[in-house]
Amino acid sequence: MKNIILSHYTIKDIEADPWKETWDTLVDFGEKMAPKLAPMKIKLTIRKIILDEISQKNLMAANMVTIQSPEIKIEETPIEDLMMLELGYAECESCKTPDGVGFSCRTLKDFDGNERMALPEAFFMEATLRVAFKSEHDDGCGSSNCCSCSGGCEDEEQSGSSKD
Repeated sequence: MKNIILSHYTIKDIEADPWKETWDTLVDFGEKMAPKLAPMKIKLTIRKIILDEISQKNLMAANMVTIQSPEIKIEETPIEDLMMLELGYAECESCKTPDGVGFSCRTLKDFDGNERMALPEAFFMEATLRVAFKSEHDDGCGSSNCCSCSGGCEDEEQSGSSKD
């Protein structure tokens, strides 16, 4: 059985609303998607990574969702890298350290240009399907980077384009 692991990063003692919404959406997605992947012999695992230290680096990584699959040779990758989404940061009313210091929340810009603090199910679906597709077509291009699968392999893109 192959494993696809989606990990959500948070920080101990911080309860930002967008982080909670992302986690709840991710858990709901996992419950719905796991039975659909089982016939493909893929186990979907959802896990929460709670960072202990409140640091600038960790605050910038909080609310990040990554995907990995050791059997498919996909190393832990932020979903925005896999899906070519723009990473940003925005002011967030509930993003405060235990000392009450505010910080900007990590965002991803969707294809319509909307910044998303709470990540939608569609992002998890697309990332998971890309990795699942790679597992089913492991004999394809052999790339460990699925970004090329989003629009087809380079050869397919070239054959589909018109050359004058």
